[in-house]
Amino acid sequence: MIKKIKISLVIIILLTSANFQVTSVTPRDEPIQSEIQEEKMLGIDANYVSAMKDSIFRWRYGFTPIDIYSFFRNKGVNYLRLRIFVKEEGQDSLTYATNTARIVQTLGMKCSVTLFLSSDWSDIGKQSAPETWVQEHDWYNLSIEQKCEIIRNYTKTTTLHLLVNSIDADIYEIGNEIDYGICGIFEDDLTKRENIPWMENTTWNDMSKLIKAGIEGVQSADATSDFILHVAHWWDYNFSYAFFKKMIDSGVKLDYMGLSFYPSSGIYNITKALMGEGNGTLSQQLFFETTENLSQNIGKQIIISEYAYPSSSFIIGPFSSFNHEVEGYPLTKQGQKEWLIDFLRWTSEQSFIAGTFYFSPEFYVFIWAPMSLFTYFGRAKPAIDAFDELFYCE
Repeated sequence: MIKKIKISLVIIILLTSANFQVTSVTPRDEPIQSEIQEEKMLGIDANYVSAMKDSIFRWRYGFTPIDIYSFFRNKGVNYLRLRIFVKEEGQDSLTYATNTARIVQTLGMKCSVTLFLSSDWSDIGKQSAPETWVQEHDWYNLSIEQKCEIIRNYTKTTTLHLLVNSIDADIYEIGNEIDYGICGIFEDDLTKRENIPWMENTTWNDMSKLIKAGIEGVQSADATSDFILHVAHWWDYNFSYAFFKKMIDSGVKLDYMGLSFYPSSGIYNITKALMGEGNGTLSQQLFFETTENLSQNIGKQIIISEYAYPSSSFIIGPFSSFNHEVEGYPLTKQGQKEWLIDFLRWTSEQSFIAGTFYFSPEFYVFIWAPMSLFTYFGRAKPAIDAFDELFYCE
């Protein structure tokens, strides 16, 4: 389940990576050039489905029970953001993720794989190394080169496992919300995190080596893959630009820029956010400006790796501050639907947006229920019809 996160540092969670032994399989060769896709990615990050299938309240549309993946596929959804943690078993392990990928592939959906390089949630607020690597390799005392070798072997093995199980993922994301670090390399000092020259010369410099190693491992198994790096600073063009530029200058293969987007968090300035101040309308406006400027000045398409908008201002738990409405979109079920329709329409009209992934639309457990597209009792909210009302996909 989603673990508690300090809102002061979070924009939300998710992505994955896991340890697994595989039989031999021939790596794919002949890399292909990234092209602007004719069909946009209309995606969901819905990885709780298998874990929730035996819940008391089943997912329903009206009074009719539904299968989540089939239902969203029929709504036009064509991609799943698949998360993998570095763990042997359980939810978001490689085995769990492989089974999920098999299900969606039979429905004609594709997978964008996120390798968290952690054994649990890693995001803008934390980036711990996998527990098994800490225990087996004394991770924090290894050199950068030794860490790179472990990551390279892990991503290769994981990719080979997916291939031998006929999982045809075409995009890989190394890490999740890696603004301040990845896989145990993390800037703990709050003031230094937003100091771009400091990050460029320290944390981002070391991070780039681990990310390159992760990409090299995937490529050694599947040379056709594209890659996305994902940060959470949708409100801050300067920070986001500096991050992606640093990665490119460091020789990291970057096909897509990834951003989180939660306008109801109200974040428009990280310092103000730490003081409890938020403005949903301004947060969204800065997102529009950041995405357009990033596309123009970096020259890459953008994927909205995770996003959501609530249907209520009554939010309990770690996301209780995500209650800042965007002007014109009240925090009601109808407001959620109207926001989602307009957001998807906007993304469909922007050539620099390659795709979007709604975060945990199926996860109606109380801490996320307002952001989910289902009520506490599993009934679909009006917003769930936003997808097919757009003619967004095929």
